[in-house]
Amino acid sequence: MISVANVSMRYGSKVLFDDVTTTFSPGRRYGLTGPNGSGKSTFMKLLTGELTPQKGSVSRPPKLGVLSQDQFAYDAFRVVDTVIMGNKRLWDILQERERLYNLPS
Repeated sequence: MISVANVSMRYGSKVLFDDVTTTFSPGRRYGLTGPNGSGKSTFMKLLTGELTPQKGSVSRPPKLGVLSQDQFAYDAFRVVDTVIMGNKRLWDILQERERLYNLPS
């Protein structure tokens, strides 16, 4: 469960949230909608711990899976490499193999 208690956040004079309290229960699905600049991404960053609220608190489980939606984050990689990165152990092994193959003779 993720709990948000009395969270407030602002950028300069723009108030994004003021005294927000809510709970997100496991197994449920939630939608977050609003116009550009209304604070949707900021709220998601607060939920994941990427940002800290200026006021209030966010409590989250010790293990929380997050899927980033930065469409440009992996532009420099082939699609197959991006998929393999999802398995850190396999990706690390492939990187080590690549390093060994590229050692000078």
